[in-house]
Amino acid sequence: MKLLQVSDIHGSIRSTEVVGEKARDVGADLVLVVGDITNFGTVQEAEGILTIIEEGAGTPVLFVPGNCDPPQLLSYNPASEKIVNIHAKTHHLEGLVFIGIGGSLITPHRGTWIEFEEKEVERILSGVVKEGLSKWILVSHNPPAGVDAGRARAGLDLGSHVIRRLVERDKPLLVSCGHVHEARSISYIGDTAIVNAGPAKDGYCAVIDIRQDGVHPSLESL
Repeated sequence: MKLLQVSDIHGSIRSTEVVGEKARDVGADLVLVVGDITNFGTVQEAEGILTIIEEGAGTPVLFVPGNCDPPQLLSYNPASEKIVNIHAKTHHLEGLVFIGIGGSLITPHRGTWIEFEEKEVERILSGVVKEGLSKWILVSHNPPAGVDAGRARAGLDLGSHVIRRLVERDKPLLVSCGHVHEARSISYIGDTAIVNAGPAKDGYCAVIDIRQDGVHPSLESL
């Protein structure tokens, strides 16, 4: 399966309109939208952006909200069956299991809309990550701790220790994350690839090829 990963669109219609074209160009089977779809916008705005992506790509779209999205989006299910909200849910597709968590950890100034303490992140994930999972992917707006994907410009690690422990214990194939705009990177926790594609509003994305011999991610431009 080939995935196109985007995050941190922040309401940019210009960027949104080229996501579908990129998905077709690379032959993506699925688009992952990893939060901050809007920039403190509405559910209707988020659905409009996701619809443009789905119609342009011609593939299913899985998404989680980000910390700059409206809280109502956490439980919202778009009209199209091809656009699936996987926050706090498990979704099976072509032999892979996708599990999502939206929002972010508490930000330094508590100034965004969907923020969780670590204990809440643990509660959400414990409800969906079950023992014995195999061939699964974590779609999390917030990166795990201790990897390049979570390092802010000032050197502060914005990653989640709960997510880090979960990755070490349950070994997903991939963590698709975003949130920290300047932390565009591919890194690893054991054999798990951690991909922060960078902000789509600035023209960034990632293409991830999942084959029998493993996960092969690359950072690309829209």
